[in-house]
Order: sequence, then structure tokens, then C-alpha cells
Amino acid sequence: MTNIGKVIWLFSAFCHFSRCSITSQDCTWASELTFQDVKDAIDKLKQLDILNDRIANLDEQVTTLQKHVPSIIFHAKVSDGLNPAGQGRIVYDTIIVNKGSAYNHLTGIFTAPVAGIYYFTYSLLGMTDSGNTEVRLMKNNDDLSYIHSILTPNQAQTASTPAILTLNRHDQIWVNLIQGRTWSGRGALNFQGVLLEAQ
Repeated sequence: MTNIGKVIWLFSAFCHFSRCSITSQDCTWASELTFQDVKDAIDKLKQLDILNDRIANLDEQVTTLQKHVPSIIFHAKVSDGLNPAGQGRIVYDTIIVNKGSAYNHLTGIFTAPVAGIYYFTYSLLGMTDSGNTEVRLMKNNDDLSYIHSILTPNQAQTASTPAILTLNRHDQIWVNLIQGRTWSGRGALNFQGVLLEAQ
């Protein structure tokens, strides 16, 4: 029985008792109820039912979102001493965080498991004798951004850059070394990403 049904039932019972020859003063409060009192009670119960329905709907939506929106976060670096050089994809072989397992430490490729907006950063530190060093952030073989370092001998300069990207499911992101020699000591070469908003 709904709350409204309970109120109507109680009101009917009160009306019945008020017509009976019950003289107990314990029941006098029932006969004092007015139609407006019962109507107000019914209106309040209707409002409570509406609020309860809204709360149940919100709980269901939150549960659905928690089930379908994965947490994607990764942070990887090139191990000390590997020092990528020449041309080719940089493989950040040491995983620090890889929640969601979207980054592959064997290939250096991040594959988007869901469509959404992602945030990435990557860094560069060229060797002191490298001179001209460049890395590029790639998306499905397209250049997105780059870090370019031109140094004279015995100079060193570290740099990093962010990128906010809208990706489709299965889009791939990686970092290419275009030229020069890098230094990976003390975690100087990093690649990071996080899902900001699923779509």
C-alpha cells in the first residue's frame, strides 16, 4: 500500500470510529481531524514520493556512470641509460602508473579505450653534444606538437609540453624522436596521460 493509500485508509477508519459510540477520550483526537488536515498530509506524502523517485533516479544514474566511465591514467619513463637516439618511436619502458592498462610499455603507444578528452605531457632532454634534438607527439601518424632543442656543445636543456586532445576509441598516441640524441638519466624522459572526460 502506498503512503497516500495509508492516509486514506486511516482517514476512513477515523471517520468510522467517530460515528461509533466510543466514549474513550483516547480517540477524541481522531474526530478532531479535518478534511484539510488529511489533504495537507496527502500533499506532503505526494511530495515525499516525488523526492524519493528523484533520489532513486539519481542513484541509478551515478551507478551507471561509475560502471561505464573508466579511470585512465598513465605515467611512464625511459629507463636510465637507454638514451634513445636517431629516429623512431620512443619506448617509455618503465611504468610508474598505468591505471586502465591503456599504455603499452613494449611499444610506447597509448591506445584510447574510450572516446573522450585526454590530457598528455611529454618531455625532452638532449645530450650535451647532440646539438639539434627534436621529438614530436603523434596521433595515428599525424604530427600534433613538438619539442625542439638546439644546443651548443656542453649545454643541456630540459623541456616538456602539454596537449589536450579529443580522441576516438582506439586512437593511438606516441612520441617520435625525429633527430638528435636524448639523455634519460634520473627520469628525464617522461610520457603521461589522463582521461579528463569520457564522451
